[in-house]
Amino acid sequence: MKTLRFIVACLVLAVAVDSRLSAAQEMGAPRYEDYAAAAGREKIAPLNPRSHPLARKYRTVIRQQLREEGVNFAGHYTLASVGCGTGCSIIAIVDARTGRAYFPKELEGWTSIVGDYDPPEGEDVRTFRAGSRLLRAVGRPNIGKAGEERHGASGIYYYEWTNGRLRQVKFTPVGSYPEADPPARP
Repeated sequence: MKTLRFIVACLVLAVAVDSRLSAAQEMGAPRYEDYAAAAGREKIAPLNPRSHPLARKYRTVIRQQLREEGVNFAGHYTLASVGCGTGCSIIAIVDARTGRAYFPKELEGWTSIVGDYDPPEGEDVRTFRAGSRLLRAVGRPNIGKAGEERHGASGIYYYEWTNGRLRQVKFTPVGSYPEADPPARP
């Protein structure tokens, strides 16, 4: 009888896990495989601090991540994160072949604070792979003008990296902030 209960419990658990995976697949989440990029083991070019003003400003932390991470995104890029306050980050995408740093506007001043969203265990704010051009980010993009802290709707954003730019391919709302912050009053 105990064996039967154990088997039933295992089946119930398997169905629960399978239904959770099915729900994620039903949402039509983009797959990393659909945005494949040939990843190689290239020697990392030194960061070019003249490629962007923020590359010069954050050169020490970016260089450290280049050394530690190596190529970790879109075939021959390194995605490096720089903190800019509580829950805030700026992302650099550095070309390992040339050392050129890109700072996509979509990820400048990104906040991971989304409110009541309960992420699955082990979920990172950003998920990406060396062999894929797809970037998954949980949070809210900064949509304000320079110096203005104003964020978009909270959710899971999916971006494709192509031709030195990010292109949003999907958005799934999650969290307590379903709408963008209103513009600041003059």
